[in-house]
This record gives sequence, C-alpha cells and structure tokens, in this order.
Amino acid sequence: MRKLIWGKGVLDPVQTELDPVEFPHRSQICAAIVTFNIGEALHRCVDAIQNQVGHVLIVENGSGEPTRRELSRLTAPDSVTVILNEHNEGIARAFNQAVEWARGGGFQWILLLDHDSEATPGMVEELVRGYETLDRAGIRNVGILAASPFDRNIQRYLYCPPRANGGLPLQGGEVISAGSLIRLGVFDVVGPFNEDLFIYFVDVDFYKRLVRAGFGAYICPEAVFLHQEGLKKRHRFLWIDAWYDHYGKEARYYLTRNTIYVITKLPVSRGDIRVLIHRLWTDHVNILLFDKERFGVLWFSFRGLIDGLRGKVGPMNSVSKTGSIG
Repeated sequence: MRKLIWGKGVLDPVQTELDPVEFPHRSQICAAIVTFNIGEALHRCVDAIQNQVGHVLIVENGSGEPTRRELSRLTAPDSVTVILNEHNEGIARAFNQAVEWARGGGFQWILLLDHDSEATPGMVEELVRGYETLDRAGIRNVGILAASPFDRNIQRYLYCPPRANGGLPLQGGEVISAGSLIRLGVFDVVGPFNEDLFIYFVDVDFYKRLVRAGFGAYICPEAVFLHQEGLKKRHRFLWIDAWYDHYGKEARYYLTRNTIYVITKLPVSRGDIRVLIHRLWTDHVNILLFDKERFGVLWFSFRGLIDGLRGKVGPMNSVSKTGSIG
C-alpha cells in the first residue's frame, strides 16, 4: 500500500494501488453524521440511514441543549454511537473523529453525512452496485463514490438526475463530502481532512489531494439523498433575478476566508481562480441587495478577507496560526 508523500505541504503524484477488498457490504459500512443544532430533525436523518448500514456514528459538534436532548431519545441505541464535542470543532475535525472511530470499530468503509443530508431508500445499495459496476469496467482507483444530492431549497439535482436504465457511475470533479462512500484505506494514502479549513472548502481540499494521489471521484446518479444547505431563496431586484444563500455571519466569514486559502494554497488553475473570485463578487452583491443583516454579514466577510490574507486558519476566534496542509 502506498503511503502519503509530502513535499512542501503538497502531495506528490503517485500511482495508487490499495490492497484487494470485497465490495462494501452494509455490515462493513459506518455512516457518520455530523450534527450541529439540528433539534428534532435529527431523528429523520438517523432513521433514513440506520437500516442501510452496519452502524451509525453521530459526531455532535457542540450543539445547544435542544439537540443534545434529542440524542437521548434515539431508538435502537445498540446500533448508534454518539461522540459529544463540547464545542464546535468544525466539519473537518468531526469527519476525522468519525474516520478514527470507524477504524477502531473494525469497519472498512465510511459514509459521510451531515445533518442536512437525508438518505432515500436504497441509496447505499445503489452505491454498492456502483462500485461493482466500476470494478467490472476495470476502474479500481475509486477514491470517492458520491450519491446524487437533491437540493430541497431549489428542488433540483445538484449533479444529475437518476437515469432510467442506470449505467456506469460518472467521473466527477469536486464532489461534496455529504453522501460520499469512501474506503477507509484511502485515508492511509491521502491523509485526513484538513482541519485548518474548519468548515467550507474541506471537500475541495480533500479532492485535490485525492487526485494527486492517483484516485478518482465518481458520482452515482441513482443513489439519491435529500440535501439542504443554508437558506436559499429566490429574489428579484429590478431586472436581477437571483438565488441567494442566506448563510449566517460566521458562515460568511469562513466562506470568504477559505476562498482566499484555496486561491493561495491549493493547486488551482486560473480558470478556478476566476470562478472563485466571480462567486465571491456575486455573493457580496447579493448580500447588499437581499440580506436583511447586510452590514453585519459584510463585516464578518471583511474579517474573513483580512484573516485569509494574514494566513489565519482554524476556528474564527482561535489564536492565529498558519496552515500547513496544501
């Protein structure tokens, strides 16, 4: 098995081969759900995936009392384990805790979810079938096989809709972490999720290292989960018709700061940089036009810009440090 090779914080390209393993079976899969102030919706998220995998791990990321109270009401506690973080450790740290726990529990696969993700019936079965189809086609460098998210806000598939006759999973780009089925051995090669980013662009960073390690990311359109990130609403101002993600102030801080991180520290193309800058510009125009807390949100975004230029990483209110994973 190839190991992680570092060179000035960047993974050198290698030819990747993992040890042979049987196709994932539900008993070998641990579903990891990261929760943060989800409240009663926790039960819908857990119930949707519980019977599709071998075990459910909940990483509770510093929520308030309402969410923690719901944790004590979970049914079938023998098939659910909870890790309680006293503070919000960020999505990257929570995923790394989940990977470590799944290893210790003897699992070989992990299915990453967050509390905005609700599996549809048969989602895991479709992902397993996707791995089998790729193997029959001679494709064995699969780093991630991602389910297809259906965005509840805009009532639209974010990648592509299920195909009537199925078929070979599609080679994708920077898939989101939620809904991704990953063999734990992949982390031996690629390394953990980048905790410097805390939240947002964690999946982009992981994908970049995945590709440099010789793996591919694939999408299984027939494996569907319901997803809802932020509070996306349609707005109209004069001739401008736009969907705007009403993120909170802290979320906007991380989005701006980590955009700077991606541009300055990750191996991105000029085209990627143009897309990132355009998105940042569009987001801020929408904030000015549509956000009721526009000045507070802009202030947090400005803080994110300054901290990004200073190289600050980790939690927003932590002591400044310089990122080391690129």
